[in-house]
Amino acid sequence: MKRPTDQQLRDRLTQPGPRRQGQPVDAVTPPDQEMAVWVTLDMLKPYEHNPRQVQNSKYEDIKASIRAAGLKHKPPVTQRPGEKHYTICDGGNTRLQILRELFEETGESRFHAFYALYRPWQSEVKMLTGHLSENDNRGQLLWIERAKGVMDAKAMYEEESGESLSQRELVKRLSEDGYQVAQSHISKMLYTVEHLLPTLPNTLYSGLGRPQVEKLISYREACRLIWERCTQEVEPQGFAEAWHQTMAWFDDEGQTEMNWGIVVDRLCGMLADNTGVHFNVCELTLDNIVTYRKRRWDLEEHQAFEALDVELQQMRDPDAQPPSLYPPLPDSSSDTAAGGAPKEKAPTPDPELQTEQLPSPRTLSGRNVNPDEGRTESAELLRLRQQVAALEREKEQLSESQSPVVSGLGEPTSVPGPAPMAALSEEEIDWPEGAARTEAEQAARLEGLTQSSWEESPGKRGYRHHLASELGVPSFDFEQLAPLAAPVLSGEITPPIADVWFIEGVEDEPRSLRIRIRELVQVIARWGGFGGSDVVIADDDGIGFDLNPLPDAADRRALFAWQALSSLRGELNPEYPSDATLWGALFGTHYEEGKESAWDDAVLLRFFRLVRLIRRLREHLQVQQEAQS
Repeated sequence: MKRPTDQQLRDRLTQPGPRRQGQPVDAVTPPDQEMAVWVTLDMLKPYEHNPRQVQNSKYEDIKASIRAAGLKHKPPVTQRPGEKHYTICDGGNTRLQILRELFEETGESRFHAFYALYRPWQSEVKMLTGHLSENDNRGQLLWIERAKGVMDAKAMYEEESGESLSQRELVKRLSEDGYQVAQSHISKMLYTVEHLLPTLPNTLYSGLGRPQVEKLISYREACRLIWERCTQEVEPQGFAEAWHQTMAWFDDEGQTEMNWGIVVDRLCGMLADNTGVHFNVCELTLDNIVTYRKRRWDLEEHQAFEALDVELQQMRDPDAQPPSLYPPLPDSSSDTAAGGAPKEKAPTPDPELQTEQLPSPRTLSGRNVNPDEGRTESAELLRLRQQVAALEREKEQLSESQSPVVSGLGEPTSVPGPAPMAALSEEEIDWPEGAARTEAEQAARLEGLTQSSWEESPGKRGYRHHLASELGVPSFDFEQLAPLAAPVLSGEITPPIADVWFIEGVEDEPRSLRIRIRELVQVIARWGGFGGSDVVIADDDGIGFDLNPLPDAADRRALFAWQALSSLRGELNPEYPSDATLWGALFGTHYEEGKESAWDDAVLLRFFRLVRLIRRLREHLQVQQEAQS
């Protein structure tokens, strides 16, 4: 074969090559398997649907670690179809933000270019569940962030399938995508986003935890059931607005625990204002619903709405149940009561009353009076005397029987406890020699025992007496307690007190005592300047409260108040004022120039009351402990 010449070789080399048959591409096809890729900050972007909305609590620690040792763990990335940038997946947004800040601060290339772990693209919902799982496994997601993420995942699943998902199916789909969540939590998460987030966004994003949210849900549902029971008084669709207006006042930043005493009070007030039902009835029904549902009791079977139904019936038809003297007499028309127990028959009328001569119509006509007036007055007098006789018999029966221990506002229980306080009538009171007996002297005595006035409404007083009568425990008013050892009326601050020593029968059990103890503890805490803070902790065991240390900048009044409350628990902080200084300040015998630390009368009275309640609670706890041993 003849060798080509140099010119022929040049001609062949300068000939054009084959033409491209395919279309040009702007980017390389993403890999279809996991691999390490070299990326820069310009090639990355954070995940826009990241469930974490609040900055990581360990942000500064992570930043310091990356600054010192560099990026130890490759951030996982993926690439959406058709996008040029990589997107952070399965957590890593915090590290990306830190790398951007460090590069701006230092300009070092190690913060700008690095290896990342590439993962093939799957779907939007898998990316979301990946972020949920990664953050939740580290225990760094707030409840509202988890709830919002689950809500977004549900919307994505439904958009993919085109049909609504049940909670069971949602749990299954999340589990298949790598995010484990209990089905019992799903309903609470969806409820939180739908009903609580619009009203309490700041509180939820401040870190309100699941136990607090569950309690809030139970109170909202209880209020809704009461609202729906009052169909003739309110519009059913108005509940959401009433709830929002009431609870929006409690939406504060930095709040991780609700002040439940005030919350329940406001909710009962909202129900009372809108439905017209008495506040105490709303409070009792609300407590019944929350308690019974926690125990998984049927509300209708256990008559949770009994007090509410009676109140509504009286409001809707006042003539159906005419008012009568308190306490109500047994119905003489039936031999059995509602519960099946035999009713006591009305007493036989006094013979003197039967033979009493009534004014004749002729005599009445001379006075221009209705002829039936005398007969009506006599019948009314007969009825009153019958009621007095029945009351006397009730009094004798109560004196002979021992009052049972009462659990909250429910039925008497057999829980062991100390002997209840005796029920003293005015005739049984041992009046001291020279004690005031005339009306003027009694008024002067009451005025002398009143530290600050407080008027109890007739409705609340009647309800309190009625409840005590139903439970078979004693109940007294301040005027009746005035001759006893330690009555004093103080109503200028909440809660008002009418006696330092006497304890109402319906409150003489551990749960109610702890509630009253916590109310009085808050009075002293407010005086010390730390009321409503996280210094005082509610405790369902022991004496009902616990204490956290005070901040370093606490003033002297706060130290005195904290030490006084801690002493009731049998503990003292050696760095706070000593015993002698403490008690001197409390009783006004210790004084420092420019420092007012002595308690005023109202606070001191409540401290005495607090001591009494704690001592009584310890008696209950000791009796229960002995019964269990």
